[in-house]
Amino acid sequence: MKNQGIVKMLIFTVLALWVVACNPSVKDEKIPVTTESESARLLYDRADALFEKVYIPQAVDLLEGALAEDPNFFMAAYDLATHHMYFEDKKAFKKYAERAVQSEIKLSRGEDLLKEALQKLLEDQKADVTETGRELVKLYPNDSEAYFHLSFFQQIIGDHQGQAETLWKAAEIKEDPANVFNMLGYTYMAMGQFDDAAEALDKYRALKPEEPNPYDSKGDYYMAIEEYGKAYESFMKAVEIDSTWTGSLRKANKARAMIKTNNKE
Repeated sequence: MKNQGIVKMLIFTVLALWVVACNPSVKDEKIPVTTESESARLLYDRADALFEKVYIPQAVDLLEGALAEDPNFFMAAYDLATHHMYFEDKKAFKKYAERAVQSEIKLSRGEDLLKEALQKLLEDQKADVTETGRELVKLYPNDSEAYFHLSFFQQIIGDHQGQAETLWKAAEIKEDPANVFNMLGYTYMAMGQFDDAAEALDKYRALKPEEPNPYDSKGDYYMAIEEYGKAYESFMKAVEIDSTWTGSLRKANKARAMIKTNNKE
């Protein structure tokens, strides 16, 4: 009986190891970030943290530094390309997308999928690459980054409902979902669902009350619903938290101008 118990245990162990080896959701929790440079990876990780707090110019500078350290750093080039695509800088998008697809380093399966999507977007910036995003989520179901990539692809084709569903899945698995609620807020605004947008942005602000961006985002919401007084206050709160947020100050001035215009009417 003792030997039979040992045999059963060995069989169970072998089966368990086989499941781990064959199931990518167990084996690959996160999309690997491939680089041969430790310093480039450190810069990339710092950029990622700043993107999450929406310190965009500083994050972009760090990504450019990472790419300078490792010219074959696919994810650094990919993130720069999609950043510039989001802000509709076609020239910069093309520059970094070409850098990304020309990377000669051996990539992970997840990075290969992103490379395939980027190649299609180079050919047509309105291309539907959502199926590639779904493959990525299937491969890395426990990585919120996979859902972010899919949601971006959905945004490209204007599938805001699908984007919202994808972002809610990301919120469920992300340890700190604050920035997901920020993205949901803007997604709901794009859909005209302002009550849902307000709820998402309030959750964002509740999780990060000490950061400027939640107030900047809520200011954008108030501008969208034409509550310019509240928009002004929200933008100025962002500036009060961080005086370097000159973008919020410009938007506050715009909100104040709208208040004056409405008072004249």
